Amino acid sequence: MTSLSKKSESKLTKHSVLRASPSLVSTLPQTRRFSKQSLHAFLDQYKKVIVKPAGGSGGAGVMLVTRKAKSRYRVQRGPSHRTLRGKSETYRYLRSKITTPYLIQRGISLARVNGSLFDVRVMVQRRPGSPWVVTGMLAKVAGLGYIITNVKRSKGRVLPIRTAIQRSSIRGASSSTIIARLRRIALLAANRLARYYTSQKVFGLDMGIDASGRVWIIEANLRPDITLFLKLADKSMYNTICAYRRHV
Repeated sequence: MTSLSKKSESKLTKHSVLRASPSLVSTLPQTRRFSKQSLHAFLDQYKKVIVKPAGGSGGAGVMLVTRKAKSRYRVQRGPSHRTLRGKSETYRYLRSKITTPYLIQRGISLARVNGSLFDVRVMVQRRPGSPWVVTGMLAKVAGLGYIITNVKRSKGRVLPIRTAIQRSSIRGASSSTIIARLRRIALLAANRLARYYTSQKVFGLDMGIDASGRVWIIEANLRPDITLFLKLADKSMYNTICAYRRHV
């Protein structure tokens, strides 16, 4: 059995592993290696695309490109943005900001709470010889004006998942229905990822919900930060996550 250290931890590898499951294909935004060709193709196909590092975490280096009228493209990095004319100029600008391997991904129109984007961190863990279990779930709300939900980087905050959905722009599905979807898809994803990352006992899934209540897998983390759960008033999920860790 290959050890985790020899396995690729690239976001593209994780995406490919997940895409191999017919049950998960519809939950995965299209993702490719960043290149001039892939940027042009994605901008033709989607109104919004995300350009982000293939490795790393914490929301560093993430850029959002939005197609505007008259062949103009708005590129946002952190809270700042600029508008460029044409795909070639947009590619040159993005290229000038990129120093490591990057991906391009279809941009999901994430649901919002009070005007701020949010996504969901779902913790899935297992004890040796036992099935995967969802041990925690919370909403990460971006700081106002930011495109990333990393709480530290965007000066955002966390909310209980049900509170976030109830206060959000989502229409057409109840909070209980959406939470059940998140749970079901997270467990499918953990089971699929575990076929490749055979020694993993934990996955931290970043999942998105769009305005219609559809659930998306944005990316999977192999070493998720559990301190986010300490920021909730109710510490029971944090305690459950820690209890699972102790039994590994």
